[in-house]
Amino acid sequence: MDVRLLTAGEMEEAIRLADGTFRGDDRPSLSVSSPNVFSKSLGQAAGGFADGRLVSFAGLVPSVVRVGAARLHVYSYGAVCTHPDYRGKGLASSILDFAKRHIRRADASLLLVSGGRSLYTNAGCYPFGMFRRFTLLPEHTPHLAKRESSGISCRTADAADWFRLGDMSAAKPVHYEQSVWDMALLHQARAVPSMQRLDQVTIIAEKDGEAVAFCVLGLRRIGEESVKRSDSVIEWGGRAEDVCSLLRFALAHKLTDRLEIGISWHEEEMAGLLGGTGAAWAEEPNSGTVHIACVEKLFRQLRPYWEQISGSPGTVPAVRSLTDGTFEVVADDCSPLLCNGEQLVSLLFDKEPKELTLDEQWRSAVSTYFPVPFPYTKGLNYV
Repeated sequence: MDVRLLTAGEMEEAIRLADGTFRGDDRPSLSVSSPNVFSKSLGQAAGGFADGRLVSFAGLVPSVVRVGAARLHVYSYGAVCTHPDYRGKGLASSILDFAKRHIRRADASLLLVSGGRSLYTNAGCYPFGMFRRFTLLPEHTPHLAKRESSGISCRTADAADWFRLGDMSAAKPVHYEQSVWDMALLHQARAVPSMQRLDQVTIIAEKDGEAVAFCVLGLRRIGEESVKRSDSVIEWGGRAEDVCSLLRFALAHKLTDRLEIGISWHEEEMAGLLGGTGAAWAEEPNSGTVHIACVEKLFRQLRPYWEQISGSPGTVPAVRSLTDGTFEVVADDCSPLLCNGEQLVSLLFDKEPKELTLDEQWRSAVSTYFPVPFPYTKGLNYV
C-alpha cells in the first residue's frame, strides 16, 4: 500500500471518494464546502493507493493561529474516508502516521483533528481546551438589551463588507489569520452549515457608521424547523456588548428561536455578559482533538506570547523530550515537571490540568503561563 500526498491530477478522484462517503444527498460537494482540503495549489491532501487506485483519503489544511504576539503553525485534519472494500485494513492509521511526519517537515507544531474516536486518542490526539456553550432564547432578549451599548444598528452583511469583517476578526487577540480572500472563500464555503444542513447568515452591528461587531450564524432552513439541532453562532468578533446587540437582533427579529454560542475560557467579558442573562450553559472541550507534532517547536512558537503576558523576556517555559516518550517542562524557578503527552496537552490548554500534582511554585507558574488560549476549531476554518 502506497501512502503519499496527492497530485493535482488526483484531486477529482479524491472528491468522488469523499462525496461518496459523506454526501449522497442534496448537500453540496465537499469540494465546495471544504475547498482548501482539495486545493491543487496547497497540495496537502494525503491518500492511500492500492494498485494505483486511491482507496483512502485525508484532508490536510495549513493555517496560522494567532495567540497574542505568537503565531502558531497548525494543520487541520479531516474528511478522512476509506473505500468500503478497504476498510479495517489499517489505512486510516497509516495515513495519520504519514500526516504527522509531513507536518513536522512543514514546520507545524500542532495537528487539529476533527475526530475524537479511539483511532486518534490512541495515536496521541487528545481533547483540549474549555468552552462554555450558552443557549439563548427569546426570553433572554430583555437581558441582552441591558448589556448592549447605545446607538447600535444591525444589518445583514453584503459584498462591501470584506474589509470590515477581516479587520474585526483580526482584532481578536486569539484567532485564525485570514486574508480578505480567505475570509470571502470561507464564508462562501459554509463548511459547518453545509455539514449540518443549515443556512448561513452574517450580521453586522454598526455605530456612527462604523462596523463594531459581527456574527456568522448557522440557521435551520425554512421547512426544517423540526430538525433536532439548535441554530448556532459559527464565528463572532467585536466588543462583547456589541455582539450582545447582534444576538438580541437575531432573536428579536425571529431569525432564530434558540441560538447557541460557544465562549472560550479566556473570553471572560463575553462569558460574564451572557451569564448575566440567565441563559443556560454547559462546559465542553474544544471541537475534536489535538496532537503536538513537535513540542520544542510549539514552545518556541509560543515564546512571544509568554514574553508578552509575563513582561519578562527570557524567563518563559521550556521543554525537553525524553527518550521514554515523556516530557520535562521547566518554568521560572520551579523544579522540572515530568508529564506524558496527554498531561502536557492538559497543562497547555486546559483550565484545570488533569492528573498533574503541582507544588506551590508550579501553581504560581501555571497561573502566569497556562493555559494557552485557542480559537474554536469548528468555526469558519473547520475541516
